[in-house]
Amino acid sequence: MLRPQRRWTFRTLVLALILCMVGAIGGIVVGLGLRPPPTAPSEPPLAAGPASPPRTTGPAQPPPEAPPDRTAAEASAVEGRLAALRRAVEQEQARLDALIRSRVTAEAEQQARLDALGRARATAEAQLATLQRDIVSAQRELAAVPRREAAPLPPIAGTAPPAAPAPAPPPARPTRETPATAPAAGGQPRVFVHHRAGSAAGAEAASAVSGTLRDGGFEVPEVRAVPAVPSQRVVRYFHAEDAAAAARLAGRLGRGWAIQDFRGYEPSPGSGTLEVWVPDR
Repeated sequence: MLRPQRRWTFRTLVLALILCMVGAIGGIVVGLGLRPPPTAPSEPPLAAGPASPPRTTGPAQPPPEAPPDRTAAEASAVEGRLAALRRAVEQEQARLDALIRSRVTAEAEQQARLDALGRARATAEAQLATLQRDIVSAQRELAAVPRREAAPLPPIAGTAPPAAPAPAPPPARPTRETPATAPAAGGQPRVFVHHRAGSAAGAEAASAVSGTLRDGGFEVPEVRAVPAVPSQRVVRYFHAEDAAAAARLAGRLGRGWAIQDFRGYEPSPGSGTLEVWVPDR
């Protein structure tokens, strides 16, 4: 297996540079210590002449003194420079350690801020999801509430009351041509199936629902296409005596069908009339 490549950090490079400087200085010191001491200049040879007899009288003369050795002085100077370099290296190391500590502290603070932002974002997303669910629930409840005419607002003090609206024409009497208001024959409820106009899926679902109801013994005189439909599958009744028939109709259709009380709807169709509303999906 291949070994992963090592990553050179700033601290590693500084330490390597310091070690190189210390090694160079040590090499200079060792080289100066191994240098041979300077020798006295050789005396020039004497001119040839008659050899003088050696002196045998008098005390022996001491040998000439050796020149002073400058190696110790140079070594002490080098040691002084080395000590100064060591102090400079220690100062640089202390400064580097302080820089590394400050950088680590800054990274920790930045990570803490990022973690706090992440938690705040998660909380905001959770609140947004809750609001969306509440909006969907409110829309469903609003679709289930029957539409009623708004009550007139009371007049403001000091202003003239608004003119009374013109009376609405009386609703048409139920006839054989209006099956939605005609009572069912023999006590059997009449079921009108509604789907959204222009929706192929809604028309297909309405056709399937009509077949199921006819097989169950319900009378389905008409399947109607309307401009808008609620977002859920509902069965509506308009009179208190039709509540049991609406429950039986919803049970026949299966699970997922809601029953809506439309007794306050105006104008109300005749007794024994039920409506089935099929959504687009």
